[in-house]
Amino acid sequence: MALAVLSSAPGVVASEPLPMEVPQWLKSLPLAPEFHPTLQEFQDPIAYILKIEKEAADYGICKIVPPLPSAPKKTAVANLNRSFAARDPGGGKAPTFTTRQQQIGFCPRRPRPVQKPVWQSGERYTLQQFEAKARQFERSYLRRTAGGGGRKAATAPVLSPLEMETLFWRASADKPFSVEYANDMPGSGFAPQAAAAGRRCREEVPANVGDSAWNMRGVSRAKGSLLRFMKEEIPGVTSPMVYVAMLFSWFAWHAEDHELHSLNYLHMGAGKTWYGVPRDAGLAFEEVVGVHSYGGDGNPLSKSGCLNTLVSSAFIISIFYFCLLVL
Repeated sequence: MALAVLSSAPGVVASEPLPMEVPQWLKSLPLAPEFHPTLQEFQDPIAYILKIEKEAADYGICKIVPPLPSAPKKTAVANLNRSFAARDPGGGKAPTFTTRQQQIGFCPRRPRPVQKPVWQSGERYTLQQFEAKARQFERSYLRRTAGGGGRKAATAPVLSPLEMETLFWRASADKPFSVEYANDMPGSGFAPQAAAAGRRCREEVPANVGDSAWNMRGVSRAKGSLLRFMKEEIPGVTSPMVYVAMLFSWFAWHAEDHELHSLNYLHMGAGKTWYGVPRDAGLAFEEVVGVHSYGGDGNPLSKSGCLNTLVSSAFIISIFYFCLLVL
C-alpha cells in the first residue's frame, strides 16, 4: 500500500490504514459467549453465575456486560493508589508499584542472558508514570509498524482486536524485546466494602458497578458462595488482586486455584484479549502443551505451577480447540 512522505518531517510517513492480514487460525476461533444480565439478575452474582455456567463451560470463559456504568476513572485511580500505598506504607508521597520485565519474541541463534530474576527485573512507577510510558511505547511501536522500512508513520494506526493479536503473535516469533507488567498486587480499583455497602443502603439502584454486589472486594463472600465460610483472607481467592499492563503484556496459560471460578474486571485502559479452553478439555490441553512445548516433559506443572509459555496459538489450534474473548 502506497505511503506518502511528509515534506515537513523527513523519515516520517503518513500512513493509510495498516494492511493487516489476520491469520486464518485466528479468524476461525469462536468467540466466547457474552451475557447481558438485567438489573434484577445483577443483584445476585452467585445465582447469575450458576444460571450461565452450563453454557459458559463449553468455552471455558465468558464475558458479562454489567447493566450499570463503571465508576468514574478518578474514583478507580484513587482506590488503586490506596491499594499501592497500603502495600508500601513507608514509601513516598505518591503511591508506587513495581513492574516485571516480560520478553516478547524469540531468537534461538542468539539467546538473551538472564540479567535479573523476573521478580526483580522491573522498575517502580506511579500509576500516572506507567500510563504515560505505556502510551508512548504503544504509539511508537504502532507508528513504526505502520511505516515499514525503518520509518515511522505520522500517526499510529487504529487496529481491531484481531489485528492487534496478529501483531502480538508476529512479535512473539521475531527479534526479542521487553515490555513491563505489574501483577498479583493485593488491592482493587473498587471502594472498600464498608463504603460501597453504605451507598447500596442509601440508593435503590446502584450508581455503578463498584456500588453493586459485584464489587470485587466482596463478591467472593456473596450469598451462595462457599468462600463465605473461610475465616482468613487469601489474595486472589477471597480478596482481589490488581494487574497493570501495557501493549503486549501477557499472562501464562493457567487453571484457577482449586478449580474455582475467576472474575476479572477491566477498570480502565485499552481492551484485553483472553484465550479460553473448555472445562472438559483442560487435562487434554495441558498434555498437548506439555508434550509439544516442553521437550516431551508431559508434566511441566510439577515444576512451574502454570503453563508459562508463549508457544504459538497457531500451533496449538492445529491440534486443539479453544476460544477467544475480547474485553
